[in-house]
Amino acid sequence: MKAFLITLSLSFLLFILPKKTLPQITLAKGVILEKGTQIRIALAVVTNISNKQAVGSNDMGFFQIKAKIGDTLVINKRHFDNVTVVVINDQDLVVKLLRADILLEDVTIKAENKQQNLSAVRLEHRKKTYFYGKKRNPLYYARYPLAAIMELFSAERKNARRFDRYYDKEKEELEIDRFFNIRIVKNNTTLTAKQMDKFMLDYRPKYKQIKDWNTYDAAGYIKKSAKQYLDTLSTP
Repeated sequence: MKAFLITLSLSFLLFILPKKTLPQITLAKGVILEKGTQIRIALAVVTNISNKQAVGSNDMGFFQIKAKIGDTLVINKRHFDNVTVVVINDQDLVVKLLRADILLEDVTIKAENKQQNLSAVRLEHRKKTYFYGKKRNPLYYARYPLAAIMELFSAERKNARRFDRYYDKEKEELEIDRFFNIRIVKNNTTLTAKQMDKFMLDYRPKYKQIKDWNTYDAAGYIKKSAKQYLDTLSTP
């Protein structure tokens, strides 16, 4: 009887204890859309500030990331404003990103953080594969031939390769942004805000042009291009 009463008391205490005292580990899941539309956004970077984990949304805009109640997620995607959401329950999240005015954003300031997030997402993709992205000795393939063959056609490997291509492209774009951004153009031209919008689009250099540039090369290109652009405006 005494044992029964002890068991009953413990059960009662567990029942009345606040739920917040219990660990609430969950897997935050959701979808990322462009605000005002139903367009899904692929390859957005979702970062959990608490545990520093980062993942990328898939082709359908879906993502899932390890998180607990109260964790803060930051979602960013090139050409969109960053969004911060707090995990308050285990329900799926619907995140809507607003397309940013890319011409008025000095992305050079944010380049380092974006690079870190991209690298973190790529690492997460590669952790899901055994062979991909690693300099393996050929003996590894001989030792695990079936695993190598299965991975070759796996969805994880395809996702990792797809993100690698995106990663390389984004690295090039971030490098271009170092030399061709709104702040540098303003400092080297007399273009008005309206003129600058079109100039930034029409005269954005390619990566192969800027890969050996320094700040003087960038300034020279911008001044020369701005003169050419203004000349076209004055020509009927």
